[in-house]
Amino acid sequence: MVGGSQLKKVDFLHGLSEEVLQQIAHFFTEEDVGAGVTLCEEGAKAERLYVLEHGKVSISSKNGRKYHIDTPGKIVGWSYLVPPFFYTASVVTVTPSKLLVIKDAKFYYFIHKEPKIEIKVLSNLTQVIASRLRGI
Repeated sequence: MVGGSQLKKVDFLHGLSEEVLQQIAHFFTEEDVGAGVTLCEEGAKAERLYVLEHGKVSISSKNGRKYHIDTPGKIVGWSYLVPPFFYTASVVTVTPSKLLVIKDAKFYYFIHKEPKIEIKVLSNLTQVIASRLRGI
């Protein structure tokens, strides 16, 4: 079971209280994935959100951008939280990886029902997206 202490490291959840992290922990599951597994494809409906616990993933887009993520707590598939809910890049595991995964649509509604949570999550998410656009 995923705990609040694991979620403290998740980039788009920074600054949320321990109480809130405990409330959302049940939305996450852990998955071990081998190397070479496609997590999402650019243009596909965003039905899952991933958080890297360990391993390495490659993110690429049709416009030629490509980079790797190997830092625990980094989100992959942020399009799951942003309408119209279509992935903006493809993601493939480079090494065997452990991921936290959200696939329950109720998570989206949970974070939007409380304005303080919504503002914090969307502010963090905006920083993630901006850093990716800069190629960091």
